[in-house]
Amino acid sequence: MFVLVLVVPALLVVVLGYVVGYALWEWAGGGALLTPEVPGWTAGLVLLAVVLRIAVRRLRRR
Repeated sequence: MFVLVLVVPALLVVVLGYVVGYALWEWAGGGALLTPEVPGWTAGLVLLAVVLRIAVRRLRRR
């Protein structure tokens, strides 16, 4: 049960980043070399890393 408490919010953050990255890539015109999934997943994982870094900093301050 404890694993779900951590995994579900992380998955939601990755999906949110994926949607934003995918939409921005499509809006910008995309490219011939990359499908929109690559920037989408990259944006999702970067957003997850940023959120984790902020969370770790806040926990260390306490």
